[in-house]
Amino acid sequence: MRKSYFFIIVLLLAFVVTGAGCISISSTKSVDGGVFRSDDSAETWAQKAFVRQEKKDTIAINNVNVITMLFHPDDEDTIYLGTERNGIWRTKNRGEQWEAFGITSGNYSTISIDPQSPEIVYTATGSTIIKTTDDGKNWETIYLEPRNQNIVSVNIDNYEPSRLLAATQDAQIIESADYGETWTTINPDIPLKTTLKRLYINPSDTRVVYAVTFSDGIYKSTDKGANWTLITEAFIEYPGANTINWFTFTEKDPNILYVATNYGILKSPDAGATWLPIETLFPFGSVPISTIDVNPDNHDEIYFTIGKVVHKTTDASTTWKTIETFPSGRGITSILVDRETPGTIYTGTYAPKKK
Repeated sequence: MRKSYFFIIVLLLAFVVTGAGCISISSTKSVDGGVFRSDDSAETWAQKAFVRQEKKDTIAINNVNVITMLFHPDDEDTIYLGTERNGIWRTKNRGEQWEAFGITSGNYSTISIDPQSPEIVYTATGSTIIKTTDDGKNWETIYLEPRNQNIVSVNIDNYEPSRLLAATQDAQIIESADYGETWTTINPDIPLKTTLKRLYINPSDTRVVYAVTFSDGIYKSTDKGANWTLITEAFIEYPGANTINWFTFTEKDPNILYVATNYGILKSPDAGATWLPIETLFPFGSVPISTIDVNPDNHDEIYFTIGKVVHKTTDASTTWKTIETFPSGRGITSILVDRETPGTIYTGTYAPKKK
């Protein structure tokens, strides 16, 4: 398809503040949103939202609603933030200071970074996929969904970064073999007659792709998305498990899968062939689990969240500790355990809509 180009000019931040409402400019007003970091395995937390100082005013992203967070592929100090309404932000120093990544408005729930050329980044908003090749300075539209369906996932093949997979909310999978220059639909008759949440590519074997749905479980492809198989038939034994709120695996062992669901937490030790429920302090099915992540060096150490409360185990769920001192009244919507320093953990927050 034909590409349309546009250049995003970063406006004066004061204008962004007025238009988007995501940034606090008062040095005295405290807003309890944005990103938080713990350096002691979730025991204590500090807000990390600073952008810059302007005389007596502190500019901060302490009111953004975080949709997604991810690490730079080679630098754990660099984190990208996709937000609701307020574009994409980036820190290069573990959250100590943030900068706009060329986009300061719009919803961004999917971000993918080229592992070989990290200045190339892909993202999507609405029915449009966009790309930067100069580290966020300029962006170009590389795909417009012809049915006006929302793009929910854009993914890069780590071994072959020219190959991209993307998906629409109504479960149509598209592929590009040339960095997004052209796109083709992969098997439009795949059995994904459902609402899709996101795609995940196994970083060690990029033939393996997982398609996570909102309420119909998880599908798996072992041939780069050409064919799909439901791998959560067993969830019928766990009422509410098909409503998946979070899906994760570690890069060091991507065959071990974890899901946070309305039933509770389930783990697969064999890439989805079998599933085991993980006991927590809550009876199964009593409360939805929002997010989950694990220490990549020690899978006995698991973190999950419900609302603004963090729970952790260091002994493979034999015992759990509840951490109720998270310094925000907002719900936690993202959690990331640092791959190089697992005692460092990041969370993103979201303010519930007022009724």
